Amino acid sequence: MIMSQWNGYAGHIIDVNLDHGTTQIHPLDSELAKDFMGGKGFGAKILFDELDPHCPPLSPRNILIFATGPLTGTFAPSSGRFEVCTKSPATGLWLDSNCGGFFGPELKMAGFDAIIVRGRASGPKILMIDDHDSELKDASSLWGQNTIATHRWIKENLGKDFRIACIGPAGEKEVKFASIISEYRSIGRGGAGAVMGSKNLKAIAVKGSQGISMSDPDQFMTTCLEAFNELAIHPDTGGGRQKYGTNVILSCMNEAGIHPTRNFQKGKFAGDQDINEEKIKMNYVRNRACFGCPIYCSKISKVTEGKYRGSFTEGPEYESVWAFGAQCENANLGAIIQAEYLCDLYGMDSISAGNVIGYLMECFEKELLTESDVGFPLSFGDDDGMIKALHLMGKREGPGILWGEGVKGISTEIQGAEDLAMHVKGLELPAYDPRASTGMALAYATSDRGGCHLRSWPIGEELLAHRQRMDLFSTEFKAELVKNQQDLFCVINCCGLCLFATFALNLKQIVPFLHSATGIEAFSDSEEILKVGERVNNLVRLFNLREGLTRELDTLPSRFLIEPLQGGPCQGRVADLEPLINEYYMVRGWDRDGKPTKKKLKELAIDGD
Repeated sequence: MIMSQWNGYAGHIIDVNLDHGTTQIHPLDSELAKDFMGGKGFGAKILFDELDPHCPPLSPRNILIFATGPLTGTFAPSSGRFEVCTKSPATGLWLDSNCGGFFGPELKMAGFDAIIVRGRASGPKILMIDDHDSELKDASSLWGQNTIATHRWIKENLGKDFRIACIGPAGEKEVKFASIISEYRSIGRGGAGAVMGSKNLKAIAVKGSQGISMSDPDQFMTTCLEAFNELAIHPDTGGGRQKYGTNVILSCMNEAGIHPTRNFQKGKFAGDQDINEEKIKMNYVRNRACFGCPIYCSKISKVTEGKYRGSFTEGPEYESVWAFGAQCENANLGAIIQAEYLCDLYGMDSISAGNVIGYLMECFEKELLTESDVGFPLSFGDDDGMIKALHLMGKREGPGILWGEGVKGISTEIQGAEDLAMHVKGLELPAYDPRASTGMALAYATSDRGGCHLRSWPIGEELLAHRQRMDLFSTEFKAELVKNQQDLFCVINCCGLCLFATFALNLKQIVPFLHSATGIEAFSDSEEILKVGERVNNLVRLFNLREGLTRELDTLPSRFLIEPLQGGPCQGRVADLEPLINEYYMVRGWDRDGKPTKKKLKELAIDGD
């Protein structure tokens, strides 16, 4: 058994070379832990230092990293998170995707803070980690199997106590938005599943029995009690999310006119009464929580009537309800539940999959595609066509071969369709129209992994804050808000907490958590902790600049810049992005081209060479 003298950390990293079929165990570097904390920070430092510039994302030379944080697997509430970091096949830029469940804590308990995967196996493999023992096992019989069958086989043949992260057919066939599925939780955005598939790695199965020591156990448990109490009494975490899950915001977003409809043509969905949070709640059969989480925001849903009777899923989550609802102008809740189930089954990101279908529907509407191109009707509101399209994408068959390239890739193959492609840097957009929120417009444009709402979520301060709210349309202080949220959210993704916990918790709890867990003196100060987030974000910016990012790519699709929003209270709005970008660069300490200045890099102790 590997013994560690670390507090908060497991103390070791396992380095897997699939080319040679070997694994090596390295001690965790103390400077890496202090300066980059864990999770996203570990991934950023390793990829920046070790990945060849301009390496094709699906090349064996790309590196795939699974990384936990110092709070992952501890008694801290909502501490079940881990990060997967790589170069994205969807964007050609940085990618980290966050996941809950139980895989991350199990990896820590097996004695590892991170897994580094290199090369490409000669045939399908499972990486099995059982405490200090690791083995690459043949997975030929599982290649082509869906994620549910893969989970079941591993549990039955390797042991029911293993925690699993695996790909489905979409990852094997390198769908650009393929996800990695970990027991119904999804490492979704950006195509990490395609990278895993390109390496012939079908699954990772982990089992551990080791504990995680604390530097100051008494202080840590005191903070835990305070944090659990805050989560219990806060209206977002102790009430709404427990009752409705992530769909608690569904009606609010639609009524505010920020809910994208018909591939971002409109801001309000007329069919919302059939798929609002109350209607969705009627399909919940039980609640489910990730490791150590008192929120229980995950729901198991089952369709009880109609043509999709018997369909089930963990969810449907808010983003999926939008992606297969308003985005496709579909008001059939059973179809939405079936669609999310298929995304999990094949291993696809539901946000990107719904975007692709909504985009194809608009192409069909504009007569840029015909029924002969698709093979069946694919009009807005056609739930049958939506489900057929998901099967073709998941199997990557027929027109699904092209659709698996994602919206950006498809747009280059359909004449006249580029202006209808709703993505930033190649990553399809989530469920908030940026014309209705200056904060979201800036957050999308500057997100390090492309169109994303989880790097900064200003809509929370603009529309949902319990205290004084910011003006949706004002540009004042939005650059500071986005920058500060990006740095704080980065810290959360480094430490191993769930972002949802921060609706109730803040640095008052996060600082003592980190310091009492690790004993690292720099983690006793909120400014130093936020500097870790800023350091990681700047290093990722350098990574992206090295891969070809320019100021011109920090933008939005032309629809948002020139086409007034239709429908709802925000009707007539367009996004005025350039002034926001200029101010954001200034607040970040970057030059007018979006490059971190030497002064900023020195301040953050980053070697940018």
